[in-house]
Amino acid sequence: MERLVRVRRQSRSFGPIRGTILVLILVILAIGKVAECAPAVSVVLDPPSFAVDQAATLTITINDADATIADLPLVEGLTFQRRGQNTRHQLVNGSLSSAVSIMFQVQGARPGSYTIPPVLITIDKQQLLTQAISVEVMPSAAAGGRAPPSMSGGESEQMAFLRVSPVKDTSYVGELLPVEIKAYFRRGLRANLNSQPWLSGEGFVLTPANQEPVQTEEMVNNVPYAVLTWPAALSGIKEGRQSVGIGIDATLLLPTGKSQRRRSMGADPFLGNDLFADFFNQQQLQEKKLRIVSREMTLQVLSLPVETRPDDFNGAIGRFELQVQAEPTEVGPGDPITLTMTVLGTGNFDQVEAPILSEPEGWKSYPPSAEFTPAARPGQGSKVFAQAIIARSGDKTAIPPLSFSFFDPESRQYQTLRSDPVALQGRGADPAGKSDSLSGTETSRGGDQQQPESTDSRDSGIDGDGQKPADATELNLAPLQTQLGVLQQGMTPLFTRSSFQIVVLFSLLLLVALTLIKIRARRLAGNPVRGRRQEMTRLLELRLQEMKKLQQRGDVGSFLAACRQAMQEQLGLLWLTEPGAITLADLQQRLAEDSPLTALFATAESSAYIGNTLGSQEMADYAGKVEHALRQLR
Repeated sequence: MERLVRVRRQSRSFGPIRGTILVLILVILAIGKVAECAPAVSVVLDPPSFAVDQAATLTITINDADATIADLPLVEGLTFQRRGQNTRHQLVNGSLSSAVSIMFQVQGARPGSYTIPPVLITIDKQQLLTQAISVEVMPSAAAGGRAPPSMSGGESEQMAFLRVSPVKDTSYVGELLPVEIKAYFRRGLRANLNSQPWLSGEGFVLTPANQEPVQTEEMVNNVPYAVLTWPAALSGIKEGRQSVGIGIDATLLLPTGKSQRRRSMGADPFLGNDLFADFFNQQQLQEKKLRIVSREMTLQVLSLPVETRPDDFNGAIGRFELQVQAEPTEVGPGDPITLTMTVLGTGNFDQVEAPILSEPEGWKSYPPSAEFTPAARPGQGSKVFAQAIIARSGDKTAIPPLSFSFFDPESRQYQTLRSDPVALQGRGADPAGKSDSLSGTETSRGGDQQQPESTDSRDSGIDGDGQKPADATELNLAPLQTQLGVLQQGMTPLFTRSSFQIVVLFSLLLLVALTLIKIRARRLAGNPVRGRRQEMTRLLELRLQEMKKLQQRGDVGSFLAACRQAMQEQLGLLWLTEPGAITLADLQQRLAEDSPLTALFATAESSAYIGNTLGSQEMADYAGKVEHALRQLR
């Protein structure tokens, strides 16, 4: 009976604390619910529109999950090339999150509008589909309007021309083929570059250098030229013999014959005469845009051998070196070890993935993170991977070798690099050499046994050998304190701390907000008409924003499709019908004969079959009529 009374008294005294703990649990559950709603998969195409001689990057990002991606769907007119993956880890408020981004290179064979269908992704035995992506492939001269005149051939007779020198005419699929691009401008001309070097032709991808061109001078058939040189690399994406060329866009500043008294302060071309060459007799200049294209090259792209391909080969082609470090090496059971793996050399680093353990049994590995540092020339640099591993048992004495496989195009063979095993030391063992040093110290004092010190010698500060003992700091001993010091209270009540009070106040406010949201949700559930109207308003605002964006982009087909979807959603909520099943016949049957929605829906529906063309003002008028008619449905 006394024990029962004591327990009841304790429960009364801890009543406020128990209420606080309950509030904190509710806050954690609310945050968990919000986190569960976060999307697990996203897909982005950058840029959404590009020319046939360019490429875009399709990135699929998977958050906080181990997933497998099925093969990308085949799209006629588009080619996909996997360009590697990146892993990003982030620690927020003690919670570790990770995201894996898988990149694909997208190229178009011919101009047109395409749609990349949803990609099937399996996450924890659940299958998800990404959203479809619209792709616009433009002609090679679409970005700049009408293409300027091209110049090639007859180099010594040209004002400007382009030379491309590949190191060889045969490469493998995915291999980086170094090339040197030289743009020649006759000395005395002033010119401005309007673009970086671009690729003309199919079957290759151009990787320019991350640096400005180097300017020199050369003589071509006894004619002096100013030369701009870029290091670059070509990468074949399909087998066979391919014809490619490289070009740049430039603007020449040519004299008109009319003199001018002062130099224009706004122009600062990268080429031209000496500053004082024509200072007193300058001429007015006129701009002439031109496109300089090199002569076509015919290159052979070979396929990689299949018979001798290693199991851990992931597409890396080039010549690489492997460096591995582990930290810490003195660990206990369950302690994580960070592997730092550096792959450096020359090759297609976008296909270089982290080395793997040659003997993974008995080890738990986490997804690695990667960071690439490029060098001056394309394809050169280093890629550093950081990966955490944990031994599943305490009997591990070394980290097994790590292996990395790549294809060497020079020897035309696969190569596998293996690191040396990394020795591990169990925590608690004496560091190497410590016992030896101690035993050596005892021996150096002379005699197999130590003589006991006399009381007099201890008091006088002299040891048994007549030597003064080592200082306290040399023995790593804390000095004796003769003063008591300042006493402080060892425990502060939790409820008196300002941080605790702030947390409790925030928790109460959050609890009140959640309660109000719950009450509002119940009211809406009890009034379906009001809830349906609010849902109609929310969907209408979303569709109006989408229509506005499509109108600004000038995408007529997608704009009319969004208008049609907006009308279907509003009428579906109003009629309690599936929106996608609503047709023009339903509007004609259920709406008044003079309803403007019937004519607007007919226009939007016909666009899917005959492809209506609307101007910017017509699209704005049409959007205004749709918005007005849908708001009248209230």
